[in-house]
Amino acid sequence: MPKCYLLALASGSSLDRHSNNVTLFNLVEQLNFPKERQPPPGTVLPLEIHAYFELDPEDVNRRFEVRYALVATTGLETITDVFSHRSTTPRYRTRTLGLPAPPTAGSYTLCVDVREAGTETWRRQANRWPLLVTELEPRPRVTH
Repeated sequence: MPKCYLLALASGSSLDRHSNNVTLFNLVEQLNFPKERQPPPGTVLPLEIHAYFELDPEDVNRRFEVRYALVATTGLETITDVFSHRSTTPRYRTRTLGLPAPPTAGSYTLCVDVREAGTETWRRQANRWPLLVTELEPRPRVTH
């Protein structure tokens, strides 16, 4: 089973064609929304989820599936779609575009779940990414 060794949330990234190195831009650990303009349910935020996996030799060239979960301190989970992957090498990088908007303000943890394609059982990986979602109070209008 693939094991996640890096999980990060960023606003963007760049892949160097010559060195094959990735640069992550603006790692995101907090989202601020105006109190009166929370994203509606079902909104997907334009952020990138980066998950890097290490595979055992028997897992190379085998399909596996990944999904992401935003887990609130209350236990409420917001789950992404399922993404299918197959790696021909022992290390594999993924970049998933779009993070489901959290349903309410609060403290969340971004988690990654993995399963072998065609099976039902998800395995939550040990890597986590903290995310704080806050509601900003509107600034008072200056009236002089």
